[in-house]
Amino acid sequence: MQFKTGEWPPRYTTLYFVSLALLIASLPLSRFTMSLFQFSTLLFWLWHGVNTEFLKKYSSLNLFNPANLIRFLNDVFKNIFNALVQKFLEFFRNKPAITIASLFFLHVIGLIYTSDYEYAWNDLRTKLPLFTLPLFIATGPRISTRLFYRMLAIFVLAVIAGSIYRLILFLNLPVADSRDLSAHISHIRYSLNAVFAIFILLYFVYKKKSSDSGITVVLLIGAIWLIYFITYMNYTTGMLIFIITGVLLLPVLTFRSKGFWPKTAMLLSMGILIILPILYVLSVGYKYVNIPAVDFSQLDRYTPHGNSYYHDTVNFKSRNGKWTGLYICDKELRQEWAKRSRLSLEDYNEKRQINRYTLIKYLASKELRKDADGMDQLGDSDIRNIEKGIDRYNYTRLPGFRSQVEDFINSYQRYVEHQDPNSGSMVQRFEYWRTSLLLIRQNPVFGVGTGDVPHAFTEQYQKMNTNLAEQYRGRSHNQYLSVTVAFGILGLIWFMAVMFYPGIRTRNFNNYFYVIFWLILMLSMLTENTIEKQEGVTFYIVFTSLMILGRENKESSESLFA
Repeated sequence: MQFKTGEWPPRYTTLYFVSLALLIASLPLSRFTMSLFQFSTLLFWLWHGVNTEFLKKYSSLNLFNPANLIRFLNDVFKNIFNALVQKFLEFFRNKPAITIASLFFLHVIGLIYTSDYEYAWNDLRTKLPLFTLPLFIATGPRISTRLFYRMLAIFVLAVIAGSIYRLILFLNLPVADSRDLSAHISHIRYSLNAVFAIFILLYFVYKKKSSDSGITVVLLIGAIWLIYFITYMNYTTGMLIFIITGVLLLPVLTFRSKGFWPKTAMLLSMGILIILPILYVLSVGYKYVNIPAVDFSQLDRYTPHGNSYYHDTVNFKSRNGKWTGLYICDKELRQEWAKRSRLSLEDYNEKRQINRYTLIKYLASKELRKDADGMDQLGDSDIRNIEKGIDRYNYTRLPGFRSQVEDFINSYQRYVEHQDPNSGSMVQRFEYWRTSLLLIRQNPVFGVGTGDVPHAFTEQYQKMNTNLAEQYRGRSHNQYLSVTVAFGILGLIWFMAVMFYPGIRTRNFNNYFYVIFWLILMLSMLTENTIEKQEGVTFYIVFTSLMILGRENKESSESLFA
């Protein structure tokens, strides 16, 4: 086959797109394949734009001849180098591409005043896709709308496959919390992928509603499944981002709707999404914190077996309007527990809680007394739940938002009353944020540098004499604070410019897919270091580059303000 000067062989174009699609499919599934398909994308990108005319003169030559082989390789490298020069020139003329990639160079600049170069180089290696992927996608073959939609379909299928895989693991492995599963990427990064997939499906439900009812039903089932899945698995970050993004999107859809009833339906939906969660949280909180009065003189003093009860309202708070620490008989609990479990009541369970406390709370959740008769009513599955650290009987049947609200209230009470930030991930974040602000106050303009962030946090925790356990002493868990700690106020301004300028310059803030992705990303950064780890960096840069730099054109139906 002969090619025109500068024409890229079609098979390599196809392989480039396949590699890119597989990279997208890896986002919710595997860090290893993310790296693998970034490398394969690089290989196919290198051949893009190469002048293939030189291949003609070698079609009849014997390349096993050393002289011919050397000339051939020389021509290959020369033409690849020439194509690379043109691609880099094109890249540096592309202002949105340079802006996006400049986030990597912010980390390079942070090397100037860092002291821990070992950590800094590892961090740069993680952040390298911030430069390479915008380069590949901005200067590689353009992606048509049809191909873009196919890539989105592959992504959605990968997210659904990931949900099935995670559910199988959760139902078959002895884990107390679905968020403790090791499933190749963190549950928080997966939930961001899942929320984006939900909104992709909802877009095509809307688009297909009048053309193919069968496909519409399948798409809707997929969206409902993912909503149910992130709720069932207690992926709180995903649930909250889904709700907030939906609330922010509904006014735009209301504006676009024509007619009284569609607008009314949209406004009602927005009201429901805002009011119902608030009312739900308030109702759970009211029941949890409103402690009923207890007349101890009216409580039974002995168990049916003649042993003494005692009532503990100090170590055991109320839950759902009921005291959990009433009617405790440790003697009977120990005797019965020893018959049912190999673990001691004083042992730690899988959630690093003492079994005795978990058992008492579990019995209280079933409205049972903490004695032999109460223990008799627990099945083997209940005992396994307690050993896993599950402290409420309906956790595995009705997990989700309620348990998260209850856990937060309980941990917040301990944080306020006992200055104990260890009992919940959210109150741990309060300590992370407090520490971050103190570090920013000490290094306000330039921060501590690319490599010194972990050391700075370790040192600050010691200065503060924090009660946070050593295994929980993490970083900011807020991307904006994390950037400011590392690079100061100037770095934060740079970072925010990267987040806003490319979308403004390319008018993508009018595009449904970009706006949804951008909202998910920006909201996640409030409670997570979203782009500090490989899976977060790749999720951000692949879709940002694809939508800002890679698309050939956009459908008018994607416009939010048509």
